[in-house]
Amino acid sequence: MRYNKALITILVALALSGIVSCAKPPSAELEAASASLSKAETDADTRLYAPDSLARVRDIVKRMQAEVDAKRYPAAKALALEVVSASEEAMREGAAGKAKAKTEASTALDAAKTALLEARTAFDAAIKLRRLDLDVPLADRAIEDAASSIISAESDFAASGFRESLTKAKASRAALATVQQRIADAIRAASAKK
Repeated sequence: MRYNKALITILVALALSGIVSCAKPPSAELEAASASLSKAETDADTRLYAPDSLARVRDIVKRMQAEVDAKRYPAAKALALEVVSASEEAMREGAAGKAKAKTEASTALDAAKTALLEARTAFDAAIKLRRLDLDVPLADRAIEDAASSIISAESDFAASGFRESLTKAKASRAALATVQQRIADAIRAASAKK
């Protein structure tokens, strides 16, 4: 009886190992993982606004492939499902990043346009004053350079180049703040000379 039990246990173990070694790769899951990765990699928003998440997906794919190569198909299947989920999350993150960048760029553009209007108004008032200690051509050129930069930022924004638009809008606003400070200082000095 003991002999039969031992023999049956060995035969069952051999049969199970034969089933495991003959198991097939989870083709459907691997194909879905590949398609998900491809979709995430070709999505411009994901590449631009969620590069770390995309790198994480690629890492999971590498681990999945190692499991396939080692014929550990249950682990490969689990990782394939994780690839699909992580790819979808990366694309959601990319879309959210784009929306956030768009909002930030829009806000910065509005602030830069307001600063431009204020700088032009201050400049027009300043050049009417006598004894103005201000390099008028330099201030005028700085204001016009900022205006050109804002126009370029608007073009970037229209082309969905939100990061570039944000950078230019912030730089324009900072340049205009410097010019406005010079103008304000010159107006104060001219007013004190009266």
